[in-house]
Amino acid sequence: MSQDHSIESLPPERDAVDDREHTVEVRVGEIGAIQIEKCELVVTEGPDQGRTLVLDKSIVRIGTNEKNDLALGDNTVSRFHCEIRLVGDEYLLVDRSSTNGTWIGPLRVVEAALYPDAEISVGNTTLRFVPLVEHVEVLPFAGSRYGDMVGSAPRMREVYGVLDKVAPSELSVVVEGETGTGKELVARALHQHSRRSAGPLVIFDCSAFPENLLESELFGHEKGAFSGAHRTHKGVFERAEGGTVFFDELGEMTLALQPKFLRALESGEVRRVGGERTIKTDVRVVAATNRDLSQMVEEGRFRRDLYYRLAKVRVQLPPLRARVSDLDLLAHFFLEALRERGGRPLARRFSEDALGLMRTYDWPGNVRELRNVVERASAFCEAEEIGVEDLPGDLQARMGRPLRDARAGSSVDIEPGTGLKEAKELMVARFERDYLMDMLERHDMNISQVAREAGIDRRHVYRLMKKHDITLPDR
Repeated sequence: MSQDHSIESLPPERDAVDDREHTVEVRVGEIGAIQIEKCELVVTEGPDQGRTLVLDKSIVRIGTNEKNDLALGDNTVSRFHCEIRLVGDEYLLVDRSSTNGTWIGPLRVVEAALYPDAEISVGNTTLRFVPLVEHVEVLPFAGSRYGDMVGSAPRMREVYGVLDKVAPSELSVVVEGETGTGKELVARALHQHSRRSAGPLVIFDCSAFPENLLESELFGHEKGAFSGAHRTHKGVFERAEGGTVFFDELGEMTLALQPKFLRALESGEVRRVGGERTIKTDVRVVAATNRDLSQMVEEGRFRRDLYYRLAKVRVQLPPLRARVSDLDLLAHFFLEALRERGGRPLARRFSEDALGLMRTYDWPGNVRELRNVVERASAFCEAEEIGVEDLPGDLQARMGRPLRDARAGSSVDIEPGTGLKEAKELMVARFERDYLMDMLERHDMNISQVAREAGIDRRHVYRLMKKHDITLPDR
C-alpha cells in the first residue's frame, strides 16, 4: 500500500508530565470531584458584541460558517478563520489561513499560546478569552443500571456516578478492565447520555486489522490509493462525524501509527491515504484496553503524549469476581433477556445450588462469560429451574465436579478394533472443537481475541471453525 508519511515527521514525543494534573483516574474509594476544563469567549467588539459562549471541547472553531462552534456575522471574518485547541495543559490559538489574519493584541499570529483575558481580533471582531475550570462533585449512583450496564455492587455504582458526570462533557475517556467486563457498554452509555446522542456511535477494534490496513481504516483512502482501492473509503473519524468513536483494544495500535493518530486528535483533521486535502472532523473519543497503558508508556510501547491526550478520565471496571454480589442479578437479567428476544428457554430461574456454584467460580471471562454460561444452560435445561447439572460441563470440571457436557458427552466413543492413529485423531478433533467453542464463547465470538490468546493466526481460527462446522451467530 502506498501511504502518506508526511505526518510521521512529528517532533519527538512531547514531555507530558504536566498533563497528569488533567487526568482523573477513577478508582474505588477515591472519587470525589472531576476537573472539567472549559473556555469562555466573550465578543467585546463587532456585529456580535455581547455574545458569550462557554465550551468544554478540545477544539473550538471560529468563523462565519454555521458549522463553527462560534459562528460570527462579521463579513470580514473568513469562513473557517481560526481555532482554539487544548493541547496538553495549554490553549493554542491557530490561524486557519484566514484572509485578514488572526491577532492577539497588536501581534498577528499563526499559532500562539493563549493567556487568561487575552484579546483575540478576527476581522472587525474582538473576543476575550477566559479559561475556566469546573470542579464537578461525583457521588455513587443510586440505581442498579446505567445505560445497558447492570449491577448494584458499590464499585459499579461508583463507576455509574463518574460516567453520569462525565457523559455530558467533551472529555475523552479511557476505559480499562479485563476482557468481558463491559468496556463497550461504557462507551455506549457515555454516548447515550451525551450531547452527541443524536449522532453516530462508531466502534473500531484496533486489533481487528493488519498493520498495513489500519491507517486506511482509521483515516480512509481515496480511490486508486493502493492496489485494491477500487473506491473511496471513509475512515472512522469521518463516519463518526458529530458523534462518538470508540476505539477498542487501543493498546494494539502500533507505535508507527500513533503520531498520526495523535495529530488527528489534536487538530481535528484527517487526510485519507492517497488524498491531498484535509477533512475537518468533530468527534468525541472513548478508548478501551485490557492492557495497562501507563505501564506500556513507561516501557516505551505507547506514546506518553497520546496517552495523556486520551486519558482525561480513566475508568477502571472491576472484574466479576470483585462484584460477586451482582452475579444473581446479572444471571437472571440475561435469562430474562433471552425470553424477551423470542428465545424458547423454559427456564425462568436458577436453583440455589447452581447459583452457589457460580458464585464460587472465578470467572476469567467476566460478565461476558457469565452471559454465555446462562445462554448455554438455558438451552440444555428442560425445566423451569436451571440446576447444577444444566451448567456447562467445563465450568463444573473447573470447580472439581464430575465433567458433564450436555452437548456430546465428555469422552469420545471409540469403536472396538479402532487403530491407535484413528482413535488419536478422533480425540484430537473433539479436543479441538471443545477448545475452540470455549474460546469463542469466552471472547464473545471475537476472532481476533481468540487468535491472540490461542497464539495462532486468524485464518487458522477460521479454518478450524470450518473444519468443525462452527458458524458465528447473527448479531
